[in-house]
Amino acid sequence: MKKTYQKPVFTKRERLSSVTASPSSSTVSSGT
Repeated sequence: MKKTYQKPVFTKRERLSSVTASPSSSTVSSGT
């Protein structure tokens, strides 16, 4: 159960990194 909770957290942190690296990619990630 803990692993499942950590999974979404990682995605959120990675999405934030993606947004900082490429704001355009943020839109693509949101669609996924």
